[in-house]
Amino acid sequence: MKRIITLAAILVMALQGELKAQEGPSMRQFPKDSKTVQLTKGTIRVFDYGTTKVHAYETKGHFNTHAFFVEKNGKGVLIETPPMKDNYEEFINYIASLGHQEIDAMVSYHLIGEHFFDSDKLKFNKIYSNDKSIAYMNTAGGESLEGLKKAAGKEFDDTKITPNANLEDGPVTIAGMKFIIKSTGIGFDVEMPEINAVHLHMLGHDNHTLVFDAAFIDTVIGELTYYRDKGYKTYFSSHSAPETIGDVTLKIRYLDDLKKVLAVSKDKEAFLSKMNEMYPNFGWDFYLQGSANLLFPAIIKE
Repeated sequence: MKRIITLAAILVMALQGELKAQEGPSMRQFPKDSKTVQLTKGTIRVFDYGTTKVHAYETKGHFNTHAFFVEKNGKGVLIETPPMKDNYEEFINYIASLGHQEIDAMVSYHLIGEHFFDSDKLKFNKIYSNDKSIAYMNTAGGESLEGLKKAAGKEFDDTKITPNANLEDGPVTIAGMKFIIKSTGIGFDVEMPEINAVHLHMLGHDNHTLVFDAAFIDTVIGELTYYRDKGYKTYFSSHSAPETIGDVTLKIRYLDDLKKVLAVSKDKEAFLSKMNEMYPNFGWDFYLQGSANLLFPAIIKE
């Protein structure tokens, strides 16, 4: 009987390695980055666009993910939630300290952490998601929860979020702000035209990308090129610090190189060797290894 390395296993391996991410040469210079607020565990970076502000919360936890609170004229919406329970209280307290008693939320790629919403300090009116996010969470995404919990420990909240409002692709107004929802197959991106920004699942101009197959490379290149050509200046991502349009260009170049290396590589070893030669200082090496396993699947005889 043959057993092929599963996508869920690769995702577990990737997230287990999240702490090994390295910071390379930075292009992350933001004229709207007004201040940094240090919380007990995580860090908030405030991007001030005048009437609109984005509070980017870096969890500093096992997975070191990011969540984003966007506010305007006394209303606010959260984009994604932290997966670790020891981030919940300080992040909710911070949002409440801004004067908010009730907000909305959008959950796309991370539909885990239902207990985040069990707060007596902050009421969540609508929790938005879409059919693709929910379907992915209930299939491939859900498969990896047991492994993630084992890797992260008791603070990992593996409860599934239950949205109460559905999002369709296209323009939508939430909390008095205009957004554009764009499905990706496993979730959705959130364009923020009012502040010339977009929220993606992951970017990381100086880190490797987890690639599932050759077609996926073209899909990501197309996605990034689409946003770059629309002129978005700031890119918020759940798995890296906020980045710029210049960082997107670097990432597209990396993916083009990866595609070329894949086309001439005879096996996994040749692929890894060439990619490490071309990008020796890139972080998230576990994603490169995961890509190699998916692109050159190992078939194991029981």
